[in-house]
Amino acid sequence: MMAFSLFVVAVPVETGMAFITNKVCRAKMLGSKHLSANIATIPPGGVAYAHIHDGFEVILYILEGKVRHEFGPGLKKTLENEAGDFIFIQPGVPHEVFNMSDTKPVVAFVARSAADEWDKIIPYDRKKG
Repeated sequence: MMAFSLFVVAVPVETGMAFITNKVCRAKMLGSKHLSANIATIPPGGVAYAHIHDGFEVILYILEGKVRHEFGPGLKKTLENEAGDFIFIQPGVPHEVFNMSDTKPVVAFVARSAADEWDKIIPYDRKKG
C-alpha cells in the first residue's frame, strides 16, 4: 500500500504559496481563483455517482486501487484504470466511477481547473442521457 502525506509549512497565503495538511486545496481555503486539488477516496465497492463537470477540467492520478469509469452519452463507454494511471476528464463529459474491489479503497490525487468545483458538479441521469 502506498502512503501519502502532506506536511505543514508555515508560509502566508499572501506570498502566493501555501501547504496545508487536510488534503484539500480550494478557493475558500487559499484564495485560489482557478485551481483546486484534493486526495479522493472511494471505499471498497463504492461508487462516485454519475455527474458532469460544468466548465472545468479534471486530471487524476490513481495512487491505490482500480476503478471502472462509465462515460459519454448514456454512460455507454467503459474504461478501467489502476494505480499509476493518469486520467483526464474534459468539461461536460458525463461519467460514473466504480471501485472494482470489495476489500480495498481507491485513492487518487485529483486536480481541477476550478477553485469552486463543488458548485459546478451536476448530477447526470444515465436513463435520460
